[in-house]
Amino acid sequence: MTRETTASSTRPVPPQLKWLTLPLLIELVSNAIALLTLPFAQDTLIAQLQTTLPQLGIENLELTPALLQSTLWTTFFILMALTLLLYFVREGVKDGRGWAWVMCILIGVFSLLNLPLGPFIGLALLYGAFQPAVRAYFGR
Repeated sequence: MTRETTASSTRPVPPQLKWLTLPLLIELVSNAIALLTLPFAQDTLIAQLQTTLPQLGIENLELTPALLQSTLWTTFFILMALTLLLYFVREGVKDGRGWAWVMCILIGVFSLLNLPLGPFIGLALLYGAFQPAVRAYFGR
């Protein structure tokens, strides 16, 4: 059985499911753009650190190239993992998987903290996740 026949033959896809798939797609594209621009962020990172560290009372921290490279690589792998998570959650939502509904709620709650656009995405995810037709689609 393919993915299309599994979800569509069991239960119809509600139109309110777009309240989940569209915000997840926006987050997915946003993370992909962040991944593409990350290699060019080293100069910006250095400038932000040099202005922020004295405000925190840290005057004599030496920013070595190795420290900056490890910071960028760590950020890259975290963003890559989040991007893959968003992709698989979106696919799970389209298939009507129960774990994807739970992940949408978690992503929505954490998106509320991500300023400036995250609260809109988080509210859309939470609104869509608790629609009666969507809850029925996921078997809740």
